Amino acid sequence: MDSSEDGRHIDPAVSDAIRTLGNDCRLEILFTLAEREWELKRQGHALSFTELYERSDVESTSQFSYHLKQLVGPFVAETPEGYRLTYAGEKIVRTVRSGLYESTPSFETVEVDGTCPFCRESALVADSRDERFIIRCSACDSTLLADAFPRSQASGRSPAEIVASFGTRLWSAAISVRGGVCPECYGPIDIDVDTRETDGMAFHTLSSTCQQCRMVVHFPVEMLATFHPEIATLRRNRGITLLETPLWELLGYFTGDDWTTEIRSRSPLEVVFEIDVNGEQVRLEMDDALTVRRRGNSTTY
Repeated sequence: MDSSEDGRHIDPAVSDAIRTLGNDCRLEILFTLAEREWELKRQGHALSFTELYERSDVESTSQFSYHLKQLVGPFVAETPEGYRLTYAGEKIVRTVRSGLYESTPSFETVEVDGTCPFCRESALVADSRDERFIIRCSACDSTLLADAFPRSQASGRSPAEIVASFGTRLWSAAISVRGGVCPECYGPIDIDVDTRETDGMAFHTLSSTCQQCRMVVHFPVEMLATFHPEIATLRRNRGITLLETPLWELLGYFTGDDWTTEIRSRSPLEVVFEIDVNGEQVRLEMDDALTVRRRGNSTTY
């Protein structure tokens, strides 16, 4: 296979652009543009050459002009109004400010609500391991969820607040995936269904892979069914408010006696959910477009 087809080929322009950032003066230019945006609370604000130069510590205008020209294109846009950050320039500044390259601190274990789908105990806890956020069962030591844990997500937050922030972040990513959008770079995604069996139980997840940055995200396949209006009664009975109830709290419901998930076909995708709502069997189906409808009914969601 050609290396350009599997993503291992690196365009020389990429290396050149990254090399451009290896200079204090150039990073200072990016931060100067960003700081003016923050002062005005206006994204895309442009500064003239003179304004930029006067805010810098570079003594020579020719030297400053040289460094600025190196940034124009990938990280700075030159406009009739002056110079402004490109999207890439904004991302670089935010990456540096958030300390993305720094190690993530650990936090003390926090008890969280929810039922373990493996042992059915209400013994879930949240903690961190190897710079990953973990939801696990303290009774059977099963890991239910693991996600990247950037340093910025811990900054200024107590352990309980860190956990709450992950609840919000996971729903944000889930909604993006539901809309076919990569939660990292916003590119289009491909969807597959993965199944793993543990202790005789089958767990199905939507595996979304970004076509651009190749970020892979997994969510319970049942997550999409919870948005369907017919499940509103079940949510009310269980005290579930979508977007406020962390996804890990739903794992116990998805594997309970009143919820069954069956993968009828993977290509094309056909998933059938059978849910007991107040003694009535609600049958929903999901297709390749991730559209959920009542089985045998044209109503979709």
